[in-house]
Amino acid sequence: MPIIEEGVYLDDVVIEVISFMQDCFDKLERGDEDTILADPYFERPDGKPPLTDDEIDRIIAAIDSEFAHEISNYLDYHRNRSGANFAPEFSRMSPRARRAMVEGIEAIMEAHAQRQQENAA
Repeated sequence: MPIIEEGVYLDDVVIEVISFMQDCFDKLERGDEDTILADPYFERPDGKPPLTDDEIDRIIAAIDSEFAHEISNYLDYHRNRSGANFAPEFSRMSPRARRAMVEGIEAIMEAHAQRQQENAA
């Protein structure tokens, strides 16, 4: 169910992606990165080819960049809100864990897109 938090509307897909990314970060910080597992049967929607390792790395770099931007520009907000004072640096993860995270995000987004199409019909 969507929520409004501090005046910002957060759709279900956003909440689920944030939760998934938080889980990946928690595992990375605990040293349990090897438990960030990809679905071995994952297929991209619409017959798209699998992402290359370079594409995965660029996506992770973009995520890291966005977090760094948020932390550096809104440090007091994030410290007061969640206690965050540094970006998660998902690029520290192994290539296998980075792929699992990116594919997991894509799977969440695709599942939500399918549900929206079903609800619209």
